[in-house]
Amino acid sequence: MVDALLALLATLGALAATGLLVQRAYKDRLLYLIAWSFTQVGLTLALLCMALGFMMGFNGPLFRVMELGAALIGPVWLALGMIELIARYVQVRFGAWLFAISYTVVAIVILMLDPLKGSLSKSLPKPGSTYDALPLLLIDGAHVVAVISLAACTGVTAWLASKQDREAGELLIPIALVALAGVLVVSGSRGFLPAPVAVIALGAAVGLVWYGAMRTIPVYDGEQGYDEYGEEPASGYEEQAYPAKPAAKPEPVPAPTPPPAPRRGELRFPEPATEEPRFSGDPAGPTAIDGIGGPAGLPIPGGLPAPAGTGGMPLPGGDLSKACGQITVYTLLDGREEAFDRLAADLVKAARANEPETVIFACHEVVGGPTQRIFYQLFRDEAAFTAHRGQPHLRRFLAESRTHVLATNVIELKLGPAKMPLPAPEFPGR
Repeated sequence: MVDALLALLATLGALAATGLLVQRAYKDRLLYLIAWSFTQVGLTLALLCMALGFMMGFNGPLFRVMELGAALIGPVWLALGMIELIARYVQVRFGAWLFAISYTVVAIVILMLDPLKGSLSKSLPKPGSTYDALPLLLIDGAHVVAVISLAACTGVTAWLASKQDREAGELLIPIALVALAGVLVVSGSRGFLPAPVAVIALGAAVGLVWYGAMRTIPVYDGEQGYDEYGEEPASGYEEQAYPAKPAAKPEPVPAPTPPPAPRRGELRFPEPATEEPRFSGDPAGPTAIDGIGGPAGLPIPGGLPAPAGTGGMPLPGGDLSKACGQITVYTLLDGREEAFDRLAADLVKAARANEPETVIFACHEVVGGPTQRIFYQLFRDEAAFTAHRGQPHLRRFLAESRTHVLATNVIELKLGPAKMPLPAPEFPGR
């Protein structure tokens, strides 16, 4: 009876944690959260079958579902989510998904149809005493793959963190917690532990996976190769080129502060002209794109008027000598343009609606470059820029767009002594 009560409590806790993780996975649409949601569902079903078996006695269906959830789906999809989280090459992630799906389908068929041996009672059955050789081989294979993958991912992350890799440093603790959860899953489903200890191990694994998953989400402020926002403001115009790599994970770029010397690989641009700008009569350009800016006399975000006589080009009011921003050039993977454009349109709309200190925020296509997109952003001051980097709609864009992007170039902007942004050249915008 004690085992049944303990399993029931663990099941209730697992249901709560699974519900929260599934809800977050549905909201953010991140593949590693989806994979870990499968792990949570499998472990929860296993705990539920344990509770029912301890109360009413185990039978064939309860035993099979318990083994499928805890011994097969739990470890395999836990390792898959780990690889999806840290792998920086799309080929590795694709191979992991292909293996996990195919292995799971084959193993489910065999574990559900293979005849059982021995008799079942209210005591926790052991796979070695109930299954024949083939199902046991598949279970052992799932455990070996999971342990090797989790250990390798943890080791690589620790090594990168020791090399001052910021993304790895932020992911190290969550990855270590998830790896520990994998050890508990393998231990609790092998049948070597006493029933109460096995229940506690699986329940603790569910909690660790949920907590580790929640700790990984803030990483998507921006990750290497995809973060369009730095943490160091730079004077003048400056381009930071990142090596092209397939669908790499974004890593936070250092925050905007004047660098003492140009970094290696930078492409220097001339300082912006300080003479009074002249405006053409054509309102085309970044300030008229996606509703930021408009006809003469209409306000733009932040209450900045567009005086008459400027051809519809809004002249932001107030002192813009502290204005700053960035130009980000995205190189997209072939066939991902429409998906990226949808995410970009949502980001621009959210910035317009929620960030009144934004002077210009637009996304452009490049003539003759169908896989390139350019974000042009200008903010009234550094405080507005910093607030923008913490917006949830920006975090979501960076998280969801990373699978569509091949490489990113960042040009940091500072308006300097100019009192208003210069008109942009005419090119198609979105």
